[in-house]
Amino acid sequence: MGQGAQLERLGDFARIRAPTGRADAEALCAALSDAAGQPGLKAILIEAWPEEATAPARLRQFAAQIAEAAVPVIALLDGPAGASVLAPALAADMRVARPGLRIVLPELGLGTLPPAGLAVRMARRLGPIVTAEILSGGGPLTAQAAVQLGLCELVSAAAIPDLPQSLAPAAAQDAARYLAEISALRGQIPSGPMAAVRERLADVLEAALLLPVEEAITYSEVAREDLDATELAGALHHVARARERAMRLAGIAEPEQLPEQVALWNQPEKLARALLRGGVRVTLGESDPARLETVVRDLAAAQERAVAAGRITPEAAAQHWAGLTPALSLAEIAGSGLRIVAARPEEAEALRQQDPGALALEDAPARPGEARFSRLPGLVEVSGEPAVLALLAPALRAGRDLVLHAQGLGHWLEVAYIVAAERTLMAGATPDAVDAALTAWGFAEGPFARLDRRGLEAILPRIAGTPWHAGAYLNLLLLEGRLGAEVGAGVRQYGPNAAPWPGEAEELAALRAEAGITARPMPAAEITARVLAELAQAGALALQAGRAHRAGDVDLVAIAALGLARHRGGPMFQADRMGLLPLRNRLRALAAEGAPAPASLLDVLIRNGRRFAELDA
Repeated sequence: MGQGAQLERLGDFARIRAPTGRADAEALCAALSDAAGQPGLKAILIEAWPEEATAPARLRQFAAQIAEAAVPVIALLDGPAGASVLAPALAADMRVARPGLRIVLPELGLGTLPPAGLAVRMARRLGPIVTAEILSGGGPLTAQAAVQLGLCELVSAAAIPDLPQSLAPAAAQDAARYLAEISALRGQIPSGPMAAVRERLADVLEAALLLPVEEAITYSEVAREDLDATELAGALHHVARARERAMRLAGIAEPEQLPEQVALWNQPEKLARALLRGGVRVTLGESDPARLETVVRDLAAAQERAVAAGRITPEAAAQHWAGLTPALSLAEIAGSGLRIVAARPEEAEALRQQDPGALALEDAPARPGEARFSRLPGLVEVSGEPAVLALLAPALRAGRDLVLHAQGLGHWLEVAYIVAAERTLMAGATPDAVDAALTAWGFAEGPFARLDRRGLEAILPRIAGTPWHAGAYLNLLLLEGRLGAEVGAGVRQYGPNAAPWPGEAEELAALRAEAGITARPMPAAEITARVLAELAQAGALALQAGRAHRAGDVDLVAIAALGLARHRGGPMFQADRMGLLPLRNRLRALAAEGAPAPASLLDVLIRNGRRFAELDA
């Protein structure tokens, strides 16, 4: 429920405000009508804007009312401003940026267009090239940047800014130049999943010139609705929402401040730098003394660059530097408060015995009072005792990693990915066909290429203790010593280039005959559907067992651990698109081939008519 808008009369001006700067769109329209009906006005100042979740039709109505006002309308913009602010503000006669303005327009990066004719009004004012640059960048744009780009006319902190005697309308765009810019934009559209979005943006920007403004806005809204209905937009919005929810760890009350002291062992240099900037005392160690010397030297260089650029004062840099203590052995970090350690098992065990305090151990079994974490690209999974996690999460977030409350989920999904691929191979596919189908669909690396790169001896221990098991093909590789690319032999033969294993077809035929399997044609779509189903099953089993707390977290880990493209949303998103009943039917068929039986969580969701996404709400 939105709050009302307040209308004030200030001499020749009428001002529309709200306590939080946001108000119900209907209330804003009513306040604007009341203001426009007052005699003797010089201008209307609008400081209150529709709430972020306002329906596009309401935003459009408010913008149209601003554009049609009988007296000049001045838009005063402050704080975070998205499409719900900028779309109506662009209909005003003038925009004044407060110093704290931050414009964020993520819509294009989410596979859609901003609502309520924002792109149309921006293009008519700034031209298509600048508009496309602003919408592509996403933001944030500062007040100064908004003025430089032409989105705002001036920056002012005054309650009523100094206004020109008359407000000139925006200069008309030169049609020939405008169309040349449209042509240039179309020529620069890269191939890939976002190409269709860029094409629709170019169409809308062209309509902004060729059609009357309201017709162009209608055209833009149709394009936005079409894009919103695509898998691409659905997937990208799903991933963005999952990241937002992941900013708070499930079930863990976090302290507001960073720990006072943290010891890091074999951790990224960026984490040490961020903690020092946050006033945390850091004990820093590396297994390799030469590496420690390099990290300390890099930290010193980073401090010098920050001082030279004016980001910090020399006094602050000296204070940060005083908080750093190098450690040459694991024994030296004992008693240092929170310890974040990546160490060999025997090293971790020695540290536990020396001082069994609050530890966070990478890829090591957690004990009471400890936490475990696993690093993935841009993401860290953490699990363990809540009290330790409450210290660990803020420290890890200081390094700008997304932190999830999950237990070995990346390894769990990796096992499911490889074992599902092996089952598909036994059913009739080839390693090359499986890898080609999955990389074409959106995985960064095929499962068999991943198996050879990681090494069979690294993968097999991870399979133990999971609902999956190594099949005949993986056991054959182990028996023959084909352990991966490092030894020159795995799924493929490695020389100057990777090549199919000699006699691969005969080898697979023999394995299938021994298992009583009749090979069948396996098109790329079937390969992809089988593997995605098993990954969704892995996610359901993880949720059921408490390894993960949200279906969206499973998708975030799939993106980080398996290199799954964001525009595919993740296995749980794809399961919801497929439908959970067809998913269960497919999993039952795969169970006849040796896959785990469908998770009971699936039965519960189907029985209640729910989807995985609803578990995250």
